[in-house]
Amino acid sequence: MKTRGAFTLIEVMVAVLIFSYMIASLATIYSTSQRHFFQNYRSDVIKTGVVVAMKALQNTLPTATRIDYPARNARDTVLKFASNVDQLTGCYPINPALPSTWYLFCLGGDASTPGYQSLYYYSGNIGGSSAATACGKTAPAIFNPNLYYAVPNCGGTPGATKLMQYVVPSSGYIFSRVPSDGAAAPGAVRVSLRSFWQASAHSFGRAQHDVDFSMNTLLQGQVPYTP
Repeated sequence: MKTRGAFTLIEVMVAVLIFSYMIASLATIYSTSQRHFFQNYRSDVIKTGVVVAMKALQNTLPTATRIDYPARNARDTVLKFASNVDQLTGCYPINPALPSTWYLFCLGGDASTPGYQSLYYYSGNIGGSSAATACGKTAPAIFNPNLYYAVPNCGGTPGATKLMQYVVPSSGYIFSRVPSDGAAAPGAVRVSLRSFWQASAHSFGRAQHDVDFSMNTLLQGQVPYTP
């Protein structure tokens, strides 16, 4: 009979123990990498939303020739303004070669994240005008704010563009035309954006960290001084 070598019970137990440690280590590494991946991904999404919202405001608000809301010396979570429309009389277009456009930024509920609010954006051309009915003509076209800003359900009305999620207004407002906030000029608007994702509110506990990102800036439109 031939004698064949074999593993002893101790050798098998040692091998199983080493293999178990390796599996546990790999599982820990995988779990940690997954947590970091989702944390970084969520942080990027939150920050990108705030940056996109601010870019949208920076691209549109400087064109404003009329700001309807909030009023001077007031703050709110809603911003309504128009370009190429006269602030005092409402006639439009001021420049017949350019289109007249209305804009609305508002805070509304988000169906994809129940219980949280998002910042939405609406915009459209103001129709019914021509060179013959421009400002300075005998019978100019007059802008009707109640017609174009009529959004009964912010975010739930067709035409909405979602800019950022998990919005937490700083001190209860997003847009300010208060001089003490730096918005002393007629066309100045202080914009305070903050997005706050709270891990504990989504049952993550210590597995994830909160994401809190803010941007604050002063934007200036073309609204002329009106006494």
